[in-house]
Amino acid sequence: MSNIIVALSTWLHALATIVMVGYFVFAGLIYLPVLERQMQGSNLRKLLEQVSARLKPYFGGSLLIFLVTGTHLMLINESYMGLGKIFANPWCILIVIKHVLIVLFLTLAFYSERSFLPQISDQTPLAVARFHWALNINLILGAIILLLTAIAQAG
Repeated sequence: MSNIIVALSTWLHALATIVMVGYFVFAGLIYLPVLERQMQGSNLRKLLEQVSARLKPYFGGSLLIFLVTGTHLMLINESYMGLGKIFANPWCILIVIKHVLIVLFLTLAFYSERSFLPQISDQTPLAVARFHWALNINLILGAIILLLTAIAQAG
């Protein structure tokens, strides 16, 4: 039974990753560049706000899945040495770095939606560039987080 739970946790964790990082890949590399050519200012902001509103439940669900499955997968890992022992071994250090990057990822996602997105208008063309920059930074952070996850799983 325990192998089934580990497999389910790993699968759900990967699925949540696809939702989170996939949004930034899709939005930063495909969706926003196309929309920028087709729409201007306020119309672009309205569409992006609709996309953001539609995405919120998926992001919220992914965060919950991350918390539950990530905690489970960390606790069962033989390299985990306990809470507060962040420098106990290379795996622990790697996981701490990964979690710091996750906090940065989430902070930038929240900040860009609350600060950059509302500034997009016909009078502020640079706001789109700032929002796009934030999407691309989160895309890079997501890729690094995935890399660190793969390294940690490899042993």
